Amino acid sequence: MPLIWPAEARLFRHTDSWLERSYPGVDLLLDAFSVVDLGVKKATERDGRVPACHAGCAQCCMQPIPVTPLEVLGLHSYVRHRLPQASLAALVARLAVFQGHKEQMALACPFLVDGTCLVYPVRPVVCRQYMVFGRACAQGEDATRTRPREVLKPLYHYMLTALLRTLPWYVGHETSPPEHPTEEQARGFFNSVTTVIQLVAWNRLFRV
Repeated sequence: MPLIWPAEARLFRHTDSWLERSYPGVDLLLDAFSVVDLGVKKATERDGRVPACHAGCAQCCMQPIPVTPLEVLGLHSYVRHRLPQASLAALVARLAVFQGHKEQMALACPFLVDGTCLVYPVRPVVCRQYMVFGRACAQGEDATRTRPREVLKPLYHYMLTALLRTLPWYVGHETSPPEHPTEEQARGFFNSVTTVIQLVAWNRLFRV
């Protein structure tokens, strides 16, 4: 599949040279995030409304959050090397709550501490695309169900371009994408490797 890289995406790219050198694939992930962010900007401009989302509004963090293996790597590397010690200690305490919990998917994202996202620069794609118009989500509300017309509809092309950007990282892994995949094959591959952020064994990664 041809990959047309939008030059404008560079304006949205988070750069962390040390992490990118130390963890192969993080550079591709940050590239992908920049394309998604550009797509969100284009989609909101197309919609013509201002999102109601704001700092401290975290209802979208309190539901199952899809995450790919490369996103898990990005989150792991960022937490390991970029979180201040106090934030890391708060996160470790939070992860202890998740450990052995039988209803993890019903809990808020493990990286949401005191209403703040500790990993905002490397938050997953789904978090970047979830925008709500009109008013912020009420406690316990899933706006995709209660008022779907007020939820931003991402531009599919940008999402697909971002995913394709990360494909080279998966080559050679136990689960690898087909060589020169079709659009349908690429979508199927990512569906097969995606899990939920609340179900990742973060406690093992951070030795809780």
